[in-house]
Amino acid sequence: MEQLKSYRNKYIELHQFIRFAINATILFAIWYLFYKFLRDTNFIDYFYEEGTYILTNTQLLLSKIFLSIFGYDIEIYGKTIKVVGSYGVHLDRGCLGRNVIGVFAGFILAYPAKVKSKLWYVPFGILFFVFVNIVRILALVLIENCCPQHLDFNHHIVFQYLTYGIIILLWIIWTRFFRKQTPN
Repeated sequence: MEQLKSYRNKYIELHQFIRFAINATILFAIWYLFYKFLRDTNFIDYFYEEGTYILTNTQLLLSKIFLSIFGYDIEIYGKTIKVVGSYGVHLDRGCLGRNVIGVFAGFILAYPAKVKSKLWYVPFGILFFVFVNIVRILALVLIENCCPQHLDFNHHIVFQYLTYGIIILLWIIWTRFFRKQTPN
């Protein structure tokens, strides 16, 4: 037990950046091991698939509600949402924002700070990114409806940079706001 305390004290004495790098490496290893080994088990796969299904349908339904509020006649067919008369936007697994949410949560969890501050900021960030993704879906549906020639550029360039910019901004806000609460 004393040996563990000794390691913990040495760890806490490390520079914040070194602790961040160690924490990030551990989190990445856990994420990698999950996808490499655990993801293929039936038990985990069931919850993964159900979670993906729920996230997809929730984002599609909320997008439909918001667009309907603004007077658009919206249809959802499978994973495709569209303004009636247009081709629509297909919401595939990569469009759910799960990786972005994972990167955001990983940044916050890896940063050396009190757990208490992370317990509210990570769920807040996840909800915020789901909202941002819904806004992104709305925008892509409207772009596809009015000027489909701009869809790929906005989908692959504009929204990618915007999303990762938001991650960095939220991380900077969190680190500056909670820096005083960072242990040692």
